[in-house]
Amino acid sequence: MTFWRYLLFGCGQFGVMSLVRFFFQWIVKFPSSAKVGTLPGKLPAESLPDFVGESPEASLFGAAATVGAIFLGFRIFDAVTDPVAGVVSDAWVRRGRERRSLLWFALLLPSLGLYAIFAPDGSLAPGLRLALVSVGMFLFFVGYTFYAIPYWSLIDDYSGDDEHTRRVLSNVLGAGLLLATLAGFVVSGLLIERYGYRRAALLFALPSVILMTGPYFARPPGLAAPERRERQDPLAAFRGFARAFRHSRFLAVLLIFSGSQMSFAVMTSAAALIVERLLGGTDGDVGKVLGPFLLTALLSFALVPTLSRRLGWQRSVALASLLLGVVYAGTAFLGRTLVVDEWFTAGLLFALGGPMAAVLLGLEGEAVTACARETGEEVTSVYFGVFNLVIKFMNGVAIFITARLADLAAPEAWGDWAVRAMGFTAGGLLALGVAAYALLPKGPPANHTAPPA
Repeated sequence: MTFWRYLLFGCGQFGVMSLVRFFFQWIVKFPSSAKVGTLPGKLPAESLPDFVGESPEASLFGAAATVGAIFLGFRIFDAVTDPVAGVVSDAWVRRGRERRSLLWFALLLPSLGLYAIFAPDGSLAPGLRLALVSVGMFLFFVGYTFYAIPYWSLIDDYSGDDEHTRRVLSNVLGAGLLLATLAGFVVSGLLIERYGYRRAALLFALPSVILMTGPYFARPPGLAAPERRERQDPLAAFRGFARAFRHSRFLAVLLIFSGSQMSFAVMTSAAALIVERLLGGTDGDVGKVLGPFLLTALLSFALVPTLSRRLGWQRSVALASLLLGVVYAGTAFLGRTLVVDEWFTAGLLFALGGPMAAVLLGLEGEAVTACARETGEEVTSVYFGVFNLVIKFMNGVAIFITARLADLAAPEAWGDWAVRAMGFTAGGLLALGVAAYALLPKGPPANHTAPPA
């Protein structure tokens, strides 16, 4: 793998996660802010068709909860399809086909889905608006899952027995995710403000399609094609799914990364409240604390493969989780001046968390592929599917906890202490993940055989 092949591989993560970040950043605000009387180009309301006497100030989708209910249904559907995508991907390889060719089948779907979700405006009938959102979410979630699971599994296909290549490819995924997050925070809002939701979604979707072709062309030269197995066991992939939950080391990995991912979800949701309630800022000031965090994380990715090589991915993940837990717990005390002023103190504290976040994000792929290789079977995509399924469920729990704390932040309830509790919660989740990881045995799976050559 050369630098350019690593870059091509990372383009896929940046492309698909840019779509994901755009979706999650704006799907809540879009239904409540988009009005019947607003069109791209700011056409006057009287130029719009009059659907059943709708007011120009009415929401495009009626009750704000309507899109939320659609989203919840497809989010559950999305989680269920993760292991299915894993089964399909591994079965494809068992038939002697290259996994990378699966990327073409799902390439256009996430971008088409994103555009359809944010396309409705007041010129469309109410039923057609909801139909577009529903079809868009179906295309988006199916496309994302059936692209991402085979794509992430290419870490094992492209690295083979080369641990260094596996570490770097895993690290590239983490860096691509953070770069996509940065693009979501900075670029998407500017595009929406200037062009509206529909055109902004299109401007994200088109480049993403091109970027998502990169991993296909990142294949290292001389890589042997997978061998077709003459005797196909139709239940082999499903047995791999069951085996994943009996694999003690993989279960330990699920627990420690559940702690880290839940903490990320809590702090991402809590950032605006911390800025507003503890620092006296506004939504526009969130970048003052998240900016240093993203910057130090991106700069630290270059060191993650070296750390993994010297300490091993297991020790590196445990150490990073504990240190990040201390940083997140420290956010509960923001609002006080320790260095220069309270804003500099907050930025410095978040910046200290960036390197640990880089380690956790950069080693996820290595951890999952290492566990899958312990089985000696072609189950890499199944393991990624199970990992995604569990993480999505745990993220839902984390968001529920954060939402409950946000309710308690009302002055008549806990007030600012509820916001401070979010920092303690994020730090505690990381500590719990490490404790659970330490307590579980971490042996090879049952019927262990040597990893495939």
